[in-house]
Amino acid sequence: KKVEEQNFLIRKRVLEYDDVMNQQREIVYEYRDRILEGDDMSGTAREQLGNVVDRIAKDYLEDDFPENWDLHGLYNQLEQMYPIGIDLEELDIESVNRETLIHDLREDIVEAYGDREEELGSELMRALERFILLQIVDERWREHLQNMDYLREGIHLRGFAQIDPLVAYKNDGFEMFTELMNSIWEEFARFIYVVEVETEDHNGAGPTQPAWGSSSNTSSTAAFSYAGGTAADQPSALAAARAGGVPEEIQGAADYAYDEVEAPAHVETRVVDDKERVGRNDPCWCGSGKKFKKCHGA
Repeated sequence: KKVEEQNFLIRKRVLEYDDVMNQQREIVYEYRDRILEGDDMSGTAREQLGNVVDRIAKDYLEDDFPENWDLHGLYNQLEQMYPIGIDLEELDIESVNRETLIHDLREDIVEAYGDREEELGSELMRALERFILLQIVDERWREHLQNMDYLREGIHLRGFAQIDPLVAYKNDGFEMFTELMNSIWEEFARFIYVVEVETEDHNGAGPTQPAWGSSSNTSSTAAFSYAGGTAADQPSALAAARAGGVPEEIQGAADYAYDEVEAPAHVETRVVDDKERVGRNDPCWCGSGKKFKKCHGA
């Protein structure tokens, strides 16, 4: 009975650790499902972009005293992200309120997002949102899983400091997950305004299809391409992948591998001598009358 109780407590503890990751997984996969199903992410994007600016601004505007603000650093940071419409270096800091300035910056980045949509068109903008988000979410989520595994491996050492390892795992996991979600939208903000979009007419016939490549930013998501119809024809990133957005060299390698699998196997045939067919308990082929195992098979 004591052994069963001990095993039950062990299983319960494992489930409590796994539940932390399950809760995070539900949130991330809700994002992925919305993207793959072709949901309109513009409302979420506008809200999150405002939050991105809010976090950055609070890092440079630490308190309510303007003399302690780093407006130059804040301007440089935002300028690298989007075409900022507020000249922070010419502000009269004596008459500027911190909360008002942050509010104006939030509205400015959302307005720049609207300008970007007018430049590309709503259909292409929706497809671009889904493509960039899907790339970033997948990559950052894989990194997060590795970090959480690393955290779990050593979390038991917190017990030496009289800290419940499970509580520490939940707290640290929550902070890491918050950083994950923030990093997703910060990277999204750095790409959505600067990514170059080109339309090409393939083979000189048919409708033009959107294809975009990266800007000069250096990141794992900086090099990507997309091929497919309009967002109305392909309302999801999954549909875009199925529509033939596969590079020729990859498709050629896949076809070659498929041919190898489908090729009929060569079957070698050979003539078996009568001596090889004799069983060990059968009469020997020499005619001695003995069993094969007692004669030539010995």
